[in-house]
Amino acid sequence: MSVQLLAREAGGMTQAEAVRSWWADADQTTRNRALRLREDDLLPADMQQGLAMAGVTVMPIGRSPVDGEPEGYEIPPVACKLLQWIRELH
Repeated sequence: MSVQLLAREAGGMTQAEAVRSWWADADQTTRNRALRLREDDLLPADMQQGLAMAGVTVMPIGRSPVDGEPEGYEIPPVACKLLQWIRELH
């Protein structure tokens, strides 16, 4: 059984559903900023928090030697796919 089916049976969302939920709830300013991101950009902290709260897995890039906090976050591949699809529509 696929991970997506297991997630649905457990009442959870797939990563694609979670990123679409984040997009639907995002305000226009956040959407505009997200559409300007490129795959090699770091994810802004507010977007990282919003995606994580929507259920999207967001991976940290390294840890600060000073405070142990993440140095930044990768843009999740599922979010890159959604953003690319939206860019192609416009």
